[in-house]
Amino acid sequence: MQTVAAISFRDNHSLSMDMESVSRIDITAPKQIDDGMWFCELLVRGAHGTVVLNLLADDPAKLQVVPQGLE
Repeated sequence: MQTVAAISFRDNHSLSMDMESVSRIDITAPKQIDDGMWFCELLVRGAHGTVVLNLLADDPAKLQVVPQGLE
């Protein structure tokens, strides 16, 4: 069996995930699911499957992807 992804919980309460063979990253458009509650999915596609993060925020602007170093 080959490991294709690993999750680490850090002592500063952050989460880190390493995923091999990434082929594409997508994010769905934010959708309002309740008053003041917005939802979207971040999909990381790889050769061996897809990892999906379900994201919730109180403002759709908080669900926009900003490339690192350009914020």
